[in-house]
Amino acid sequence: MDSFWDYVIIGGGIAGFKAAEAIRKNQGEAKIILVNNEDRYPYKRTSISKFLANGFALNAFILAEADWYREYRIHLVNDTAISVDKTKKRVNLSRSGRIHFDKLIFCTGAEPVRPELKGNARNEYLTLRTAADASLINRKLNQGDRVVVSGGGVEGVEIACQASLIGCQVTLVHNNTHLVNRHFDRTFSELINNLLTKNGIQTIVNEAIVSIKQTGNGQKLVQIGDLIHSLTDHVIVSTGTKPRTELAQEAGIETNHGILVNEFLETSFPGIFAAGDVAEHPDGNTTGLWHAAEKQGEVAGNNASGKKNPLPSKKYRLKLEMFGNYFFSLNRPENEFVYEIMSHQKDENKFYKGYFRNGKLHGLLMANDQNMAKLCEKAVYEGWNKQEFTDRLLKEKV
Repeated sequence: MDSFWDYVIIGGGIAGFKAAEAIRKNQGEAKIILVNNEDRYPYKRTSISKFLANGFALNAFILAEADWYREYRIHLVNDTAISVDKTKKRVNLSRSGRIHFDKLIFCTGAEPVRPELKGNARNEYLTLRTAADASLINRKLNQGDRVVVSGGGVEGVEIACQASLIGCQVTLVHNNTHLVNRHFDRTFSELINNLLTKNGIQTIVNEAIVSIKQTGNGQKLVQIGDLIHSLTDHVIVSTGTKPRTELAQEAGIETNHGILVNEFLETSFPGIFAAGDVAEHPDGNTTGLWHAAEKQGEVAGNNASGKKNPLPSKKYRLKLEMFGNYFFSLNRPENEFVYEIMSHQKDENKFYKGYFRNGKLHGLLMANDQNMAKLCEKAVYEGWNKQEFTDRLLKEKV
């Protein structure tokens, strides 16, 4: 393998993929290497939690076939970056040795938060971040097993649903008063909770797992809060993620919660960029959404290859699919009380909640009207007024 590359991209998620694509579109002759530390082609990570029950093939959900990498002349290597020297402009890979770069983009993503628990089996739980993790969970869970899922965000809810479809007895534990609380209000959370309960999943809110102990019969005794104890076969933890900043931090690049970037996604060291879940933006936020990482990869690739385009301030939607139901959230405000709210039930199963400020639509929640999802995004991005919102979204099509 060549030792020098015009562009080295560390991380094969959607941010890394889009960065490589953007660079090639701008520079037809540049040498580009994409370092992907997994055992398969880059894939759509958000799909894996939706297919735990049936499993999936090695290269399911891939972003592009092998021919695409050949056509774009992007060298994809399945290897792990173990260190970066920003001054000497080199990256050490675990199997392929040392490579040098002119420009570097960190797209190292995030990893699961591992809670500190008590008990002699406190580390004996599963997490989900990669396709390999999903395959492991699929192999371990069997019909009739008892499963405790810790974390009531989108991923935790999807894991609980998939475990239920396998035939497991599932308990979902969440440390907030309502499920998926970052993206949905109590009303929509109740819809989600009712669906879980209807499908045999027990939910426990406002509590967290405290300890995991191994029992003599091979099961685990899980303590939930102060009073609840549950025997289970498996514990799956989905209590959030944290940016993978170690490489950048050890290289002397400024980090906080994530790798610090400016509006052009450049780090504290010139010529080195960061995009996706690992990037911490000037407002102190990391995004954690698929489409946000997709756009950041494109912007980082463009700016690394000579453009000077700031990252747009666009908000991105979140979707949750469970038991044939569809939930949509875009730019839900943290403080609802300063907005005018329009709630509407379109039919017995379709729900809307719009947040208006100065007469314009600011954020939107929707349930079970999936065909209108693109129009919902358009409504928020264009700031529809209440009449447009009513006429174009809330009325049934004839």
